[in-house]
Amino acid sequence: MWDVTMRTDTRLAGLALAAIVAFATAADAQLTPDQARRIEAAVPQQATVKPIKSRRVLIWNTPFMDKCPHAGYCVPQGQHAMELLGRKTGAYEPVVSDDVAMYLPENLAKFDAIIFNNSNGPWIRPTEQDMSRLKDYGSDIDTVEQLLRKSLLDWVRNGGGFVAFHHAIGGNNHWPEYGEIIGASYWGHPWNEEVGVKLDEPNHPLLRAFGGENFRLAEEIFQFNDPYSRENVRVLLSLDVANTNMTVQWVYRKDNDFALAWIKPYGKGRVFYSAIGHRTEIWWNPPILRFYLDGIQFAMGDLDAPMEPPAKPLRGPNP
Repeated sequence: MWDVTMRTDTRLAGLALAAIVAFATAADAQLTPDQARRIEAAVPQQATVKPIKSRRVLIWNTPFMDKCPHAGYCVPQGQHAMELLGRKTGAYEPVVSDDVAMYLPENLAKFDAIIFNNSNGPWIRPTEQDMSRLKDYGSDIDTVEQLLRKSLLDWVRNGGGFVAFHHAIGGNNHWPEYGEIIGASYWGHPWNEEVGVKLDEPNHPLLRAFGGENFRLAEEIFQFNDPYSRENVRVLLSLDVANTNMTVQWVYRKDNDFALAWIKPYGKGRVFYSAIGHRTEIWWNPPILRFYLDGIQFAMGDLDAPMEPPAKPLRGPNP
């Protein structure tokens, strides 16, 4: 497991650390100087809206990096981009961690949003190593896991911002409520090539980055299974099947409804999910970074946008 890394000059009360750890992680070592420069050049100069108040965001990396399929080529790049989005624009103070103790109620209370950075695996379940630090919260792993689950659910329901990228959909598959927060479950990735991307609601405030125009993108494209439904999420981006190779293998959906990004409420919380985030170069794509900054500001409650699923989908699945 990585060390917890918090890039901030102030101590966070209640965190399961005696002090802030030095700025050095496995992810940093996998980010090349050229990639860092490209990301910095692509990050917006300022936030879309001024934060209502000072914001703090947890950038969550899976503690199972040895089993993470995105460890070397998009987790470190995504982490760097999300840190710069906060620092450079002033939208939020970023804190990077993989310590499950962050999900204790007293620690979650310090954050306005969590960004799940391609965080796969059953990370809500403490390991034996974690339990040596969490023994005051329960005598066995099951008890502590239930506490952490409830803590995260309560935090989102009470207004926490939930932002997830790409394979964060593959996190906590043993925990059904996690999929309910995100709004879908993973059902494979038939495409890893250039595809057409459709703006389902071109005038939606969170899609300003794309100027009202559909676009093409080389990316690994997921398809989703239950609980995904347009009755439960407000779809922002989806696969443009008319401009995509539909002869690829392992296409299971029969309705041509391949959503790529959506928002939804969860209690008082705001959820923003985007499946885009696999290829390294995604993290220095200016419109995508602007879209993600807007999504984060939406999740924190600073950028107002309609999030309730329309009674009738505005454009619906592809014909």
